[in-house]
Amino acid sequence: DFDASCDGIAALEAAQGSTPFDGKLPSGYQLAFRNRDLDREVVIGYSCKDGKLFRGAYIFDARDGDDATQVYAALKRRVTKEHGAPYYDFASAEYRNKMKELGATLSRADTQVAFWHTKNGEADASVAEPSKDRGWRVSLSYTAKSAIEE
Repeated sequence: DFDASCDGIAALEAAQGSTPFDGKLPSGYQLAFRNRDLDREVVIGYSCKDGKLFRGAYIFDARDGDDATQVYAALKRRVTKEHGAPYYDFASAEYRNKMKELGATLSRADTQVAFWHTKNGEADASVAEPSKDRGWRVSLSYTAKSAIEE
């Protein structure tokens, strides 16, 4: 729950079968754990401010662009079922036409970003192309309304 104390997160994750993440923490997260979701390993990250939870994320590594697209599509279906259609969807014709008018050339990953309003904040899902120190990545994060409004 957003704005809840972060002190109980480790116990909550342990009860769900998660194990502590032992690598370099994902950027912006103070706590991270490993578990499984969508039949694959997932890193679950938590961001806290003044000891209170304001963001949580599910971060999936993908084998390649096609795998990333499949994971993103599954997450998008899940969140849309739970929260309704995205309020902003980079795959929409509106977004693609706007970028085309600006002269932008979009990669597949550029169109795999969506945002939803949730009861207590916002959810977003996205695909990240490989960078110097990691491969394809798909993330789903939830951010507290209080953190968005700052």
